[in-house]
Amino acid sequence: MTTREPTTACTLTRSMLRGATLLVLCAAACAGCVNSFGERETPTQGDNIAEVQLFGEGMFNDWTPEGEWLVSPRLDAPDGVTRVGVLVELVEPGELPAMEARSLDGDLAGRWATVSSSWGEEDTHVGVADLGVGDGAMLRILATDTARIRTLRWNAVIPEVHDDASGEDLGATRAALRTELTGIGITSRESWGARATRCTARDSSRVRFAIHHTVTGSTDPRRQVRGIQTYHMDSRGWCDIGYHFLIGVDGTIYEGRPLHLLGAHVSGNNTGNIGISFVGCFHSSGCAGLGPDHPPTVMLNAAGRLIGTLSHLYGISVSSSTVKGHRDHPGQTTSCPGDYLHARIPDIISTARTSSLGSTPAPAPTPAPAPAPAGASCHHTYGGTYGNHACSRSYQCCNGDWRSRGACGSCTCTETTGETGCGG
Repeated sequence: MTTREPTTACTLTRSMLRGATLLVLCAAACAGCVNSFGERETPTQGDNIAEVQLFGEGMFNDWTPEGEWLVSPRLDAPDGVTRVGVLVELVEPGELPAMEARSLDGDLAGRWATVSSSWGEEDTHVGVADLGVGDGAMLRILATDTARIRTLRWNAVIPEVHDDASGEDLGATRAALRTELTGIGITSRESWGARATRCTARDSSRVRFAIHHTVTGSTDPRRQVRGIQTYHMDSRGWCDIGYHFLIGVDGTIYEGRPLHLLGAHVSGNNTGNIGISFVGCFHSSGCAGLGPDHPPTVMLNAAGRLIGTLSHLYGISVSSSTVKGHRDHPGQTTSCPGDYLHARIPDIISTARTSSLGSTPAPAPTPAPAPAPAGASCHHTYGGTYGNHACSRSYQCCNGDWRSRGACGSCTCTETTGETGCGG
């Protein structure tokens, strides 16, 4: 492969740079789902975005060692590439691993450019590298850093062009929820720390719903929602997060892209479509280490009640024709929202027909369990027993209750798999 000097990075397509018409990548592409859930690489298909998701044991098996780096296979981008973006979840909190990217144009290869962090919180990071124009890209990671990575999503795109040349976030970061949706338990953009939207395309028709999953971890939905929004905006150049609502594993509903704006979550099927994404990974394979792979009942109930509320608000008749998984829409080649979530869509529909966020009475309170005796141990869901003050990967046993690490002093011992435990 021949190395060439990179051209100046920009937001124009290859055809324009060669004298043809400007083409902006369509915002209707998949917002978070991937299309095939193997244990290693899963290229996205059927969308305008060249993207790969890696997770699970052996996710870097297909990468090539080159000195101190591991180099990815070529990611083809037929619509062109001037930027590579990454969304990384780490095994433990830490800095963004050392990464570099380069564009490819046929057999010509640009110089490696550093992937710089645009956002990071604890174990979740977004990074971008602006490149010369090409029709493909490669990513390389410092080999010693690969063991730190739980999941990696990366894309090769020409970022969308917006009217604001400054690149600043415009619009109302703190725009209020629609009046009918306030006071019924939806976490507003302001509450979860959203960036201001740059979207201007409105969508007055609301006739259907699309169910997705984010294919991320699920332990801290607020942080993961912020990471997804940043990845959509910084790497793809989107005007905002693609979904209208996201649901955490505890049933918390997060406001995504403002509801009056056109979403970006089902390629070619966004008009009139409200995008609802479950934070987590709910497929029959490839979701190990990303939290529960079956959606908890509290998530399903929250989705059903949300759809019930919105169906009354917009006059949508709830049925299998109006509430579909991403994969069920015409022209899609995706497994989203995962087999286990997809199988529960009839339950979501059933709840939506009878319940809403404003009308469903709160369940009777569960009697509080008797307090654990001082010094009691804790049992991990993976089978391990942890003594008092012992720590797992993310939590600490404090008198029989799991708390955040450090909640009851220093860890007396640490065992991160959850299968063995320690100090018990």
